[in-house]
This record gives sequence, structure tokens and C-alpha cells, in this order.
Amino acid sequence: MEDVLTEIPPPSRFFQEDLNNFTPPSPPLPSPFLLLSQNPNEAAEPPLRPSVLIVALSSPSLHLFHNVSSKTLIGTLVLPETPFSGNSINPSLKDKSCNIYSLDRHQNPKNPTLLVSFQCPIAAERCHSVAKLLISQQIVPQRVLILDSIQSRNFRGKLSRDEAVAFKLETTSERKAPSLSLEYFPSASVVDGLGAALMAACEINNIKATLCVTWPQFGASVLSLIRSLIFPALDLDLSISPGVDDYSQPSLPLFSVAQESHKKQNMAPSLCFRTFILQFMLLVFSVLNTSLHASEPPLTLDYYASACPNLFEIVKKEMECAVLSDPRNAALIVRLHFHDCFGCDGSVLLDDTITLKGEKKASPNIHSLKGFRIIDRIKNNLESECPGIVSCADILTIAARDAVILVGGPYWDVPLGRKDSITASPELADANLPTANEGLATIISKFLYQGLSVTDMVALSGAHTIGMARCESFRARIYGGDFEATAGSNPLSQSYLSSLKSTCPPVRGVGDNNITAMDYVTPDLFDNSFYHLLLKGEGLLSSDQELYSSLLGIQTKQLVKQYAADPVAFFQQFSDSMVKLGNITNQDSFATGEVRKICRFVNT
Repeated sequence: MEDVLTEIPPPSRFFQEDLNNFTPPSPPLPSPFLLLSQNPNEAAEPPLRPSVLIVALSSPSLHLFHNVSSKTLIGTLVLPETPFSGNSINPSLKDKSCNIYSLDRHQNPKNPTLLVSFQCPIAAERCHSVAKLLISQQIVPQRVLILDSIQSRNFRGKLSRDEAVAFKLETTSERKAPSLSLEYFPSASVVDGLGAALMAACEINNIKATLCVTWPQFGASVLSLIRSLIFPALDLDLSISPGVDDYSQPSLPLFSVAQESHKKQNMAPSLCFRTFILQFMLLVFSVLNTSLHASEPPLTLDYYASACPNLFEIVKKEMECAVLSDPRNAALIVRLHFHDCFGCDGSVLLDDTITLKGEKKASPNIHSLKGFRIIDRIKNNLESECPGIVSCADILTIAARDAVILVGGPYWDVPLGRKDSITASPELADANLPTANEGLATIISKFLYQGLSVTDMVALSGAHTIGMARCESFRARIYGGDFEATAGSNPLSQSYLSSLKSTCPPVRGVGDNNITAMDYVTPDLFDNSFYHLLLKGEGLLSSDQELYSSLLGIQTKQLVKQYAADPVAFFQQFSDSMVKLGNITNQDSFATGEVRKICRFVNT
């Protein structure tokens, strides 16, 4: 018999990641380091204590500071591109460097204003180490100003090429006495890369810091905006060469200290950071109890008092029917609200159409979000009672509150007045939403971006006292993960682990959709049992157990203990945090949003 040749080759026995294991990993690059000029008359150079540390990341800011005549090169930050060989640490020609200047060293030698100009893009995996180097024992700034550009893929809203805009984010200490009079960066938008890492470092070290982001990335209009709004706040005598507003997109030069000492080069690069989620923000990130400021939304408690007085009763009745038929529906609505409310604009409810790609198929949503039909039924009843009045975003927020109450949780007042977004962003959903296997530092950073504190994060995680999790979400924790390490050899814990393994097979792709309760003690009751499981090391999701077991979790561990011991404190904080969560609104939706007639589709 002849061999039969098929057009489609048989599938590989290996997963793609297994095939990658045959390729030896690249050797790690050496850490970045500073080379600072030293006074020969001094035995040891003391740390630099600048009154202001300016970090220029955006092309317009680099262009402007390049044309500032009164600056003195005092050092460089070297980013080695190849592993060191031998004992020499001299930078090679392949190394990238970012120059450090003093803008007023002669007038203020003890506390000068320093400028760090990043002429080259910084890789995502190096942002943390670079931020740690700039906010270190060698450089101890009193205040930090970071100038970056808005990346359109990270911005929740519309950006016009013809309009120059500037926004800011601040650390807690800066917010008490802000130095820049700018609008705050819109909620649900993302700041990533070195700017985010520097802000985290300043927040941890209680340093006054402002991150100013501007749009567009190039052009005379944004140059004029920076000169008129930001430069005056620096309180410096900066003489800028005439004609610098005549500026087009420049090239990307790379140069070292030695090259700078011989000739000037164009310092205005085109920066293109990749999307960056902080995998390891700082070793002590868990001490954070504050967040970057988010704009306050125009919401009120009596928004529908006259236009739809029976709103709350209609939502309550429908939720009662849903939860009585299946208590799990309470958890489905709460989760739906959370996934929508890193923007709270009803965008998560939108179906895909020819002209719009919704968020339901984003990786954090595709297998975890249900309950859409419950919201549809509520909307249909409200359209009969008061058509075109109540937004889907407000319906979801009220329904989440009622869902918690119906399974024994606390009550809170719900501010209302949101509009429904006419767009959706699966990319932002992928970037913003926490996932089951992320580390504590990453999850804290995602809450921080949304204006939620560490306390909010721990309290909101308590919603996992109801609801279920898919096998795919906890397989890594029970097979080769740290479940046995955190739970110990307790016979009851071992029995629970055996039960989990019988539900969730070890082979990926087999039983991925099998589910089990995240709180196996009281799965249908909203209480503080979830925190007792964390104390015993039996948290189902790795991200949940990290709250108590992570070495970084200094503050989160204490909060877990507090809520386990005091259910009243947990209920109170959960109520407060849910209000804060609901107040994270998409500011663009107030200008361009609508009240949808059908929650799954924008109005036509």
C-alpha cells in the first residue's frame, strides 16, 4: 500500500512554549548604572539633592530642553546593551545612554534643578530598574516632574490631531499643594512605561511628583502648550533659542557622554513604548494606601427622582427574581459591574457589530462574564416605564448593589447620572483588568491607575466570597503552584486540595470550564469567610492568596486579618470602595455618550 499524503500535517505533540524551551535563553543584560561627574577636591561625592528632577520622555519636551542654552552636563545614565566581559565597566559604543544636566547649578549648587533627557526608548522590562536608579541614594529629589506623551491606544476617549491637550497625574504628597494647573488624566485611561514606574517610586518614597502627558506627540501646537502651561511652573530662567516652535518630527539619535562633550546632537526622539503592565513595581509597593487622583464625576443620588421615580423598585424586583432562581446570579452581576467599572460607561454590555468591536471577547471577559440577559430584562421594564431615561451603566451599578444585599451583604447609596459609551475598547480591557494569576504588585498598579487604593483593592476582593471560578483560573495554583506551601499539611486543607484536583484535571484544555466556589464554606452568602480562607492559605485564586501570603503584602496582610476578625469593618469598607469603584467614570461619555435603548447596541 502506498503512503497517503494529506494536505494538512498532523498536529505537533508539543505546545508552542514547549518548543521554545529548546532555544537557550539570551543572557541577561547588566543593570543600568549612573556615571556622575565628581569634584576632585572632595573625598566622596555626596548624593545629589535636586530641588526639582525633570524627566523628559516626550519628543516635544526633549526638543524644548535641547534648545535651553543654560544647562551643564553632569553625568549620564548608561543602559548596557550587551553583557559585560572581563572586569571593565566602561560603556561600549553599543550601550545606550541618557544624559543628566544641571539647569541652574551655578545659582543653586546645593539644590540644583536636574534634567534627565531620555533620547532612547526604555524597554518595558527595564523601566523598574531605571526608575529605582533615578530615585535612589545617589539622587534624592525634593520634587519630580515627568513629561510624557499620550499614547492613543491607552487613552479612553477621542483625540484630535488638530487640538493640543495636556493632563496630569499626581502623587499624594503633590496633590496637597499642586504645582501645575492642569486637568487630571481621564479615568479608565492608562499611563505605562517609565512614567508609570517613576510615579510609583515617588509614591512609595513620599516624594512630590507630577506626571504631565501631552497630545499630539509632535507639532508646534504642543510645543506652545508646554511652554505656556508647564515651563512657567518650573520657576527657572530658561532661555530658549528662537524659532524652536518650528519643529517637525525628528530622528532618533543615540549618544554617550563622550560624544556630548564633543558635539551637540538632536535630542528629540520618536518614542514608542510598548504596552507595559508593571510586573514588579517596587519591593515595598504594598505599603501604598493612596492612589493617583481621578476626576470627580458629576453624579447625584436623586438624578432620576422626577424622571423615573420607580427606578429602584423595578431593578430590585428583577434582581430578586434572578437571585431567587439562582443565587449565583448575584455574583455574575457584581462581576459584570466590576469589569465595566474601570470606566463605568456600559461599554462591557455592547455586542460586536460590523462597525464596533465590543469588550465581551477580551481575554479577561470572554469566559467569565454572564448575566447580560438580567440587565436586558431590567432595561426592557424601564423602557416601558420611562423610555430613554435611565442609562445601562446606571442600571448595572444599581443591580450590583441589590445583588450584594440579596445574598446578605451591605447597603450603600448609589450616585447616578452616568451616560452610556458609544465605543468600546477590548485593548483597554486586556490591559486594565486584573487576572487570576497576576502578582500582587501588578494588581496594585492596576487599581492605582483607576484611583483606587490598596485598602479598596483588599475590600473589593472580598466580593469573591460569592461566585465561582473556572478550572483554567486556578489550575496553576493547585498543580505546581504554591497551594500546598500556603495551606500546609492540614488534613482538611489536603482534602480540599484533592477535591479541587478532582474538579480540575492537570492537562491544559481538559476541563477548563469546570467550576468550583471561590468560598467553599458559604458560597451563596456574602460574608467575611473569604478572608478566613486566606488566613488558612486556602485562597482558590493565586491573586487572592497573594493578599495574605505575598512577601510584598505588608499592608494587605494586615487588612486581611482585620476583615477576617471584624465583619462590620469589612462591610463598611466594601460599601465605601464600591461607591469609589462606581465613580470611576469615562469622562468622554458625558460629552459624547447617550442613553441606549438596548444595552447591547448603540443607538442608531
